Amino acid sequence: MEFCKQCGKPMKIEQGIGKCSCGFSMPLVLESEQHQKQKPKKASGFVPDKNELATFPHKCKKCGHEQAQVIELGVWFGDEGGVIRYRCGKCGFTEQDKDSNT
Repeated sequence: MEFCKQCGKPMKIEQGIGKCSCGFSMPLVLESEQHQKQKPKKASGFVPDKNELATFPHKCKKCGHEQAQVIELGVWFGDEGGVIRYRCGKCGFTEQDKDSNT
């Protein structure tokens, strides 16, 4: 619904032109025409299946992919080492470093 720019009353729409009882009229653009005129959005380049953080050289035991994401969980107790996990950049398989819990 469109409103008159002079008096603020609702306008009647006839053949793409808005007409008001005060005598004011103006051409209207229908919503479907507005959507057609909008430019299509460009793709952001984000691929949801690809792990962008997998840059560390580590061979996956499941699929053999050569890059992994490093996940460091930190130290839980003062006398323990931190926990390090590697998540494959291709299949998402996660494995824990055997030496990190000593």
